[in-house]
Amino acid sequence: MIQKRREHLIRTGLTDSTAPPRRRRLARLDVSKASQASEETLMKRLSCCLRAAGLFVVATGLLHATHGYCASIDRMYVLQCGESRTNDVSANWSPGVDVGVARDFSDNCYLIRHAERWFLWDSGMSDGIAAKPDGVVAANGLLTMWVRTTLTSQLQALGVAPTDVTDIAFSHFHSDHVGNANLFTSATLYIQEAEYDAAFGPNAAKFNFNSALYEKLRGNPVKKLHGDYDVFGDGSVMIIATPGHTPGHQSLLVRLATRGPVVLSGDMVHFQENWEHRRIPLRNFDQAESKQSMEKVAELLTRERAELWINHDKAQSAAIPKAPAAIQ
Repeated sequence: MIQKRREHLIRTGLTDSTAPPRRRRLARLDVSKASQASEETLMKRLSCCLRAAGLFVVATGLLHATHGYCASIDRMYVLQCGESRTNDVSANWSPGVDVGVARDFSDNCYLIRHAERWFLWDSGMSDGIAAKPDGVVAANGLLTMWVRTTLTSQLQALGVAPTDVTDIAFSHFHSDHVGNANLFTSATLYIQEAEYDAAFGPNAAKFNFNSALYEKLRGNPVKKLHGDYDVFGDGSVMIIATPGHTPGHQSLLVRLATRGPVVLSGDMVHFQENWEHRRIPLRNFDQAESKQSMEKVAELLTRERAELWINHDKAQSAAIPKAPAAIQ
């Protein structure tokens, strides 16, 4: 029985984007940081570690382990960060399929509370678009974008200021994902080196990046990545390298205590039908890498028994609770 408990609580360790998973380890309690965590979070982590050691714990409902790891995320908020519409989805997103068919897209940001830190994934479309009720035209006329509720107002409603965000990462640097990046100049930036070189190099426009939207991040502390990365060192938030849409595109694995593991797609895929048929948009940076990244995520979903949250799939997004509701 003890051995089975141990095996159940061993989680998969992820390395770089080309190497297969090969490190497995027990979730651990960082005692040195325990005093900084809330009592509830500390109790959850302590219970997990005791269970991992094969000990029986009699305590409150706060003590639990899920999906073979000790989740250390307090909560996650899904923020509505814009919406867009194309009059012909086949013009880029589904080549040769649904020609002349219009499609609406959602655009979400994700705020994660981990101990005393706030981690923001993507910053959506620029809040400035909210002042334009007719929206703005983007992607060489393929899209019209709207912002109904600003990111800053949603953060304010949660009692979070941009300066409170300690860690930030973007799936990639297109304008509908970095529209408010300049607000977060004190956060540590996690970015694939290939994306950094493209976004902050002399030819950003070549990759359809608008450097004015994120120019202030040049002074941020930066962690340049070369593959998958464990943000907090406990497996709860894993950046997954998924290049193809852009040179250094990345997705995010979030291991939630109650809901379980969720993969945030970024633009690795845009909607469910494209995922099912492995369709690659025409304007992706690298078609072959895009396909490889989709297969990598498919394997990850199976291994983790995770949900895939497709950022621009409006129908799926409508079913996901939005802030101020928290997901745990």
